[in-house]
This record gives sequence, C-alpha cells and structure tokens, in this order.
Amino acid sequence: MSKFLDLHYYFARLPDIDFKYTKISLALGLLLVIAGFALAYYRRKYMEDEIWKKIIRKYPGLLRTYGFLILLLLLFRETGIPYLAMRFWWMLLGVFFLYHLLKFAFSCKKEYKTRLEQAIKHSVGKQYLPTKKKR
Repeated sequence: MSKFLDLHYYFARLPDIDFKYTKISLALGLLLVIAGFALAYYRRKYMEDEIWKKIIRKYPGLLRTYGFLILLLLLFRETGIPYLAMRFWWMLLGVFFLYHLLKFAFSCKKEYKTRLEQAIKHSVGKQYLPTKKKR
C-alpha cells in the first residue's frame, strides 16, 4: 500500500515489465472502441427521440477516443517506451474517464428535462408566427 503513496511509483520512467493486466486492458480498449461505433450507429439508425440524440451526440466519439487511448498506452507499455509508459498517463486517463462518466450519469436526466421544456415552449410558440415569404 505504501508504494501507491510514493510519487516515484507513478512517475517511474520505465515501469516494471511484468504488466499483469495486458489482456484486460486490451479487452477494455477494444470494448470501448466497439461501443463507440455501436452507439453512433444506433443513434443514427434507430434512435427516434431527438432530445436523446442531442444529449448523447458527443459520447460515441468520447468512447472511441478513450478506447484508442487505452490501446495506445498499452502499446507504449508493452514496447517499453520511456516516459510514455509511465503509470501517470493511466491515472490521468482514468480520472478523465470517470469525470465524463459521472458527468453523464448525474446530468442526463436534468438536461433531458430542460431540453424537453424548451422544445415544448418553442413548438407552441411557432404555430402563431407568420410564415416567411419566399424570395
């Protein structure tokens, strides 16, 4: 436990070679990339709710980005590239991933309600506007 509190553990130029989580990291990276493509496809083809389409617009790209970053960091780790194989990059990636995950989890219901109220307000008001003249 004391090694997790040491900064040298996170900023070691070349971490130890026996990385035990290669298969798990590879599976997680590929899963995130596939989930990003699947969510983009589902959003484009099957999702009919326009509000949800707008809310999750950026998340397929984020999933693919995080998946490719995991695969890239795994490649750096396996090839033993100094400074790019540091554990610090894994921790930074994990913090940003958790931030986006929690942000989506806690704000999606509130954002859906506000967008629904805006859509209702705009749809009621537009029917009384005069039509635009074509030039």
